[in-house]
Amino acid sequence: MKTLIASVAGLVGMLILAVPVAAQEEPIILTLDNAIELALEKSYDARRERLILLGAQQNVVAQKNRFKTQVNLTLNSPDFQERVQAIPLPDEVPIYNTFGTLRWQSQMRITQPLPTNGSISLRTNLYQIRESVFRDQLDITEKEKRFFSSFRLTFNQPLFVPNTLKLGMERANLEHERAQREFTRTELDVVYRVTESFFGLYSAIRRLEIAREEVNQQEQAYELARQKFDAGLIPEVGALQMEVDLAQSRNRLLEAEGDLSQMEDRFKITVGLPLEQQVAVKTDFALSLFDVDEEKAIEQGLRHRAEIRRGEIDRRLAEITVQETDARTAIRGDIRAYYDLTGISDPYLDYGVSTARLFRSSINDLRRRPKNRGITFTLSVPIWDSGVNRAEVAAARARLERNELTERENKRLVVQDIRATITRLRETSGRLDVLTRSEEVALRSFEISQAQFDNGDITSQELAENRDRLTTARQNYLAAYIDYQLSVADLKRNTLYDFEKGRSLVKDS
Repeated sequence: MKTLIASVAGLVGMLILAVPVAAQEEPIILTLDNAIELALEKSYDARRERLILLGAQQNVVAQKNRFKTQVNLTLNSPDFQERVQAIPLPDEVPIYNTFGTLRWQSQMRITQPLPTNGSISLRTNLYQIRESVFRDQLDITEKEKRFFSSFRLTFNQPLFVPNTLKLGMERANLEHERAQREFTRTELDVVYRVTESFFGLYSAIRRLEIAREEVNQQEQAYELARQKFDAGLIPEVGALQMEVDLAQSRNRLLEAEGDLSQMEDRFKITVGLPLEQQVAVKTDFALSLFDVDEEKAIEQGLRHRAEIRRGEIDRRLAEITVQETDARTAIRGDIRAYYDLTGISDPYLDYGVSTARLFRSSINDLRRRPKNRGITFTLSVPIWDSGVNRAEVAAARARLERNELTERENKRLVVQDIRATITRLRETSGRLDVLTRSEEVALRSFEISQAQFDNGDITSQELAENRDRLTTARQNYLAAYIDYQLSVADLKRNTLYDFEKGRSLVKDS
């Protein structure tokens, strides 16, 4: 491994890839961590999930506030009506008088929900009204001005039905937790896609470097073969073969350049950068190999995977739906009670009296007048709905059973995913050890072949075969290196646990 790292470091050092840019424009240089941070901030998926999570959080706030006092104020200022109205008279044609009203009214309602799903409310209703009547037969207009003051305390309490207020709070909390889990899952998916895109770009630049090195080696070999052919040391077919190999190497170089351009655009889209933005990436070949406890990985995945908790949440939401659906045809009771204080100003006060005096008159009448009060108990007993509710409950129970089935199946799939990821990680780790040695041997073999070809001990065909083995060995190691890095990222998103650093990626609920 150390030999390989030293070899690559000698070729490229720290990888820095930049798109061709104008001399005055500097590219953004990103490491893998920088790219992940940028994607979590700017990528479409991360931004969408943040908005979903924000919506769920605000739903929880709204549901909590349903337990708090609510105040509503209504003003009619003014409410003016004037119209002609027919007045029927016995055995005579009706007469037509004109009635007019001018009302200035304010209503305030203060409501306090109760944990029992009931409520207590206080309503105040204050208004002044001016009324006029034009009597057609007498050709006179009569006017009157009054003031009403009313204060009502009301109590409502449903009985024998589910507490919709508490169920709504539970539903909001569950949906918020589900959104939080999905947000964490999406973040890890974004991290994986960025890692995949980052190392895809890294792979493209390494393939380009390998192709360039191959072209350089082939150009040197072709020049040497041409000189030997001119000196009569090798047959013409050997020189022609070298020329063909050089053309093929140059063709592979052009393909590598095209692949690199495409990978650059994909990388920009993944991290949320505009396509015209100049970008560069850098990384190294350092590998951190670690052991994975399969039992712990499965335990972490079953505890934290979003689809597992989502299944539990969906099952509970389905249970709530069954409960609410079944309650639609259940016996329902309602208690309603009120206590009302009402006062009306003295009708014999002059029309031109002030509003303040009218108000005091209505308050005096309120104190004198008997109080309004009442209580009602209502019992609703559904008798027959032609089987509508029974079918709705059956449909809700079917959804509940489907959610339970999905929950069990998701657990099996999570275990399968984690086991497959661990197997892939161990397999790629083993491949890296083998391919490291394979690349070292291929490099040494090619160096020996070059010396032998210079001395005329082997043919150009044999030299080309050794060069191809070196290229293949480098590409195989590169593929194994990329697979290992992706396996590590995949293990994190499947278990929500970082085995490399020994820490969980989420907080326990």
